[in-house]
Amino acid sequence: MLDLSQLLPFTLASLIIILSPGADSFVLLRISHSRGVKAGMAALWGINLGNTTQALLMISGIGLVVSKIAAAILVLKILGGLYMAYLALMAARAAIWPAVQSVASTTTNGEPIALGAAGASVKTGSPFLQGLISNITNPKPLLFYLAFFPLFIGKASNVPLQLSVLSAIFIGTALIWQTVIVYAAVKLSETLKSSRFNRIMDVVCAVAFAAISALIFAET
Repeated sequence: MLDLSQLLPFTLASLIIILSPGADSFVLLRISHSRGVKAGMAALWGINLGNTTQALLMISGIGLVVSKIAAAILVLKILGGLYMAYLALMAARAAIWPAVQSVASTTTNGEPIALGAAGASVKTGSPFLQGLISNITNPKPLLFYLAFFPLFIGKASNVPLQLSVLSAIFIGTALIWQTVIVYAAVKLSETLKSSRFNRIMDVVCAVAFAAISALIFAET
């Protein structure tokens, strides 16, 4: 049996956490702003594949085992910190070197080059993989699930089922908010077609990624 009395307080607590800006939010913001709705939604599904994987690890109990292995957490933290640092460098590069050569915005075969937020050409890597990597290399979601979700088990006699329902609520709520981020970023990009605004967006993302990277390394 489930303890349904825990669902409302869990949802309210989850909303506070989900609405707080984090690495996933800034990854979505930058990809959506620079590459549009389709890329933003692909990144969103990558992020939530990571969330679902970590939730399944928590429900199965494997996550608890992994969290006790210091070396595994350390490796994930290092990978996550390095990836955030890489994203910070890419955003900073787009802000510092905007596309002065915007005239050369097509490839040799006439196909358009993907343009970054500041107009600079950027790598057309898979946004799905970028979202997945940013999430899966960050051990914080798994540790958060392990610490937060058990607080709302209540009197449930079927703990795995209770955790599964809580996970579905959390990931479903995150999906809704992240979809808002994607469309808001694209709308801003379309409304404020200004190189100055685009550069500000890249600077904000660069600072956010650098700060997240520094925090990850400070905790190792």
